[in-house]
Amino acid sequence: MGRRGKRIILRSFYSPGDIVMLTAAVRDLHRCYPGRFLTDVRTSCPDLWEENPYLTDLDEKDPRVELIDCECPLINRCNQTPYHYLHGFTHWLNDRLGLRITPTAFKGDIHISPLEKSWYSQVQELTGEDTPFWIISAGGKYDVTIKWWDVERYQAVVDHFRGRIQFVQVGEEGHYHPRLKGVIDLRGKTELRELVRLVYHAQGVLCSVTCLMHLAAAVETKPGLPPNRPCVVVAGGREPLHWEAYPHHQFIHTVGALPCCKNGGCWRDRTHPLGDGDPRDESENLCLNVAGHLPKCMDMIAPAEVISRIEAYFVGGAIQSLSPRQAKAAQKAVTATRINPFDDAPLSVRSVRTASERFIRKIPSYPGRYRGRGIVICGGGVRFFTNAWVCINRLRRLGCALPIELWHLGERELDLTMRRMVQPFGVRCIDGAEVRKEHPVRILNGWELKPYAILYSRFKEVLLLDADNVPVVDPEFLFETPQFKATGAVFWPDFKRLEPLRRVWAFCGVPYRKEPPFESGQILVDKEKCWRPLCLTMWYNENSDFFYQHVYGDKETFHLAFRKLNQPYAMPPKPIHRLPGAMCQYDFQGRRIFQHRNRDKWNLFLTNRRIKGFRHEAECRSYLRQLRETWDGGINRFKSRLIAVPKRSTVPKPTDGEIRIEAWMVSCIERREQRKRTLKKLAATDWGHRRVSLQLDCSRYKNRVLRIAHTHRQALLNGLRSGADYVLLLEDDLEFNRFFWHNLVNWRPLNARTLAFGSLYNPDVNPLACDVENHFFVAEPNAVYGSQALLLSMEMVRYTLKHWGTIQAPLDRKLPYFAVELGVPICYHAPSLIQHRPVESTWGGTSHQAPDFDPLWKAAANGPPDRNASSPASGKAQEKLSRDRRLPKRRNV
Repeated sequence: MGRRGKRIILRSFYSPGDIVMLTAAVRDLHRCYPGRFLTDVRTSCPDLWEENPYLTDLDEKDPRVELIDCECPLINRCNQTPYHYLHGFTHWLNDRLGLRITPTAFKGDIHISPLEKSWYSQVQELTGEDTPFWIISAGGKYDVTIKWWDVERYQAVVDHFRGRIQFVQVGEEGHYHPRLKGVIDLRGKTELRELVRLVYHAQGVLCSVTCLMHLAAAVETKPGLPPNRPCVVVAGGREPLHWEAYPHHQFIHTVGALPCCKNGGCWRDRTHPLGDGDPRDESENLCLNVAGHLPKCMDMIAPAEVISRIEAYFVGGAIQSLSPRQAKAAQKAVTATRINPFDDAPLSVRSVRTASERFIRKIPSYPGRYRGRGIVICGGGVRFFTNAWVCINRLRRLGCALPIELWHLGERELDLTMRRMVQPFGVRCIDGAEVRKEHPVRILNGWELKPYAILYSRFKEVLLLDADNVPVVDPEFLFETPQFKATGAVFWPDFKRLEPLRRVWAFCGVPYRKEPPFESGQILVDKEKCWRPLCLTMWYNENSDFFYQHVYGDKETFHLAFRKLNQPYAMPPKPIHRLPGAMCQYDFQGRRIFQHRNRDKWNLFLTNRRIKGFRHEAECRSYLRQLRETWDGGINRFKSRLIAVPKRSTVPKPTDGEIRIEAWMVSCIERREQRKRTLKKLAATDWGHRRVSLQLDCSRYKNRVLRIAHTHRQALLNGLRSGADYVLLLEDDLEFNRFFWHNLVNWRPLNARTLAFGSLYNPDVNPLACDVENHFFVAEPNAVYGSQALLLSMEMVRYTLKHWGTIQAPLDRKLPYFAVELGVPICYHAPSLIQHRPVESTWGGTSHQAPDFDPLWKAAANGPPDRNASSPASGKAQEKLSRDRRLPKRRNV
């Protein structure tokens, strides 16, 4: 090719099937006008252009290069003119460049190198031998759902040819490709170039009108196979036959059989709206003739017709059946690919409605094995067990004789001691993790456990109570109310009305209703009457990685499911009543029956504030005191790890009983007034004149989170140089307990030097275990957040600095990660000794506070004497900033 040719770059970001057609146009351009053009491309699918002999590297900035955006206006006339899609881009180039290009081959132009051809196929890598196979695509993209055929019908085809054809299922991540049985499952495991190579090795292809159909024609067949690859296309009535079909394909269409496609393809996009805001949801783009969940044109195509088209290739001698040996080898690959994470991929805005409709069609009938009435409480872990203890005691005190199931997830959440404690109350403890082995679910955590426990509890009629719910009366009468008997479901209202613009309702195909949302602190259901919406609720929750982005927890998933399936329910007319830290619900006569402490859950340290108007509070507190006297809070599990810390060689050994704490406040220039106020507040406590060094943010990072993290790093470096026993990191917007220093040095984990990493501020972090006597709890590492007042041993500081770059995260995420690696517990002081003032964050973080902060709390003295633990400053806590304590300048930031 000469250097004098016209330089053009063809640009298109259409879908892969369209780009296959563009490869044909480039081929035909050069065949019809050899040597006249130097051509390069910019497309969405560079993999389709590998090894292409017609491309030359061109620079878009070269003034000799013409950039051409490729379009295909011919498609708008395809029902009236006898053209194939292969003519589309050539017509455009002819008009654009004044040429007369004509197609030179009835296929796209995909090239494979000799090296690629020599590689084993992905199928042979699994079977261990050259096994014939057909590729099957049983789904498609979510933006054009009208082209899908029914997965059960694809399955019927696969089952018919079992032992004769081995199907290999493919599908791109993020698209709809439901799992087929008996196939080699490569969904999500073939990038576009890998798919091209797989097609090269394939004996045949079964699909709808999609990119795979075009590749079946465009990719050459390997030696030993017929030159024209068998391909059966389930097409329906969307596209006209002459526009899409290839001569050697079996193109099963219904164009002309229905009024909607009597004059050609209808070119509509969706069977049902998806609620994703895409213009394809508009009426002019929706199917006019729907049969169940399929467009009528696809519903008319039966599995028997597809089977007969494939059988024709056998009858004509184009293909042969698998030998017994090949079938056995293929089964080996089927088994090897049986588990595929493709099915665990999160839902998307486009996929959720289709996936939910498919699930609804498969909801099984009510199993009928459940009996009687009972109460279900999800109360695993220290926090929720503490609340469940109060709830259970209260129920029995009220005379409620209903059986109770206490659900949890694993032994760590409810050990043998905890089980034995509730056994005298007639409580059966159920491990959801064990039940899950028999009834698998995709995701099962805290909120998800609630609908799961309802479904699989032994009761037919269930009253679900949140662990932090306090009944005011015996709730058993609710089962006999006319409203429950009529509907089989009672839900209680939440605050406000539904938001009409909340998109999740559109995603799920549920019309907006101006009604109260659900509050799921208490739910009453008859599983026999409500089995279908309860199953759908569970499906919403096992896909919580999508739904919890759009609704708050589990409560609205019940609402969505009941409205989606038009299942009736009853709701008491009196609205929810708010108390500070709690909310009250009423029966159908307007009497208070439940007090849900959703904002101020009971805790073992009894730091709960007294709530005015909360009934039976003194009685509830007596249950907590009883629990404190009979239970260790689970701390025994961590004592060996706490004792082990001083044995490490890097932990400072006490010499004279003193605990030396080096305090560093992390701040920035913009927060000078906040910082001054915080230092003044600290000086007003018994911290007095002890030193607080200041570390200002002087970095050049534009990202605020990075700047704050690196400022903390510099503070830790300086603290390490101090030779102290501990480094105390403080933020600059705090209030302090009046006896801050006294409480600090009398904190048992600190003065016993068993503390490696702790916090003096608790923004409602989940505890793993509580030590009431010594005023601390061990935190769940994944739940830790906030870096308002962190206390680190020198061993922890050294380890953190050494491994700083191994994890990119803010400090309050880094430190728990490192604590887990070191094997040390994360200890939180109880109650919090500092409070976070609600001032605007410099990096956009959400506001939070410590609910257990007590400005006047004072610990009993049990630590070593305070003998100048830190040198006092000149009269008051001062800002101490020197050049060596600024962050160093960084290059290449």
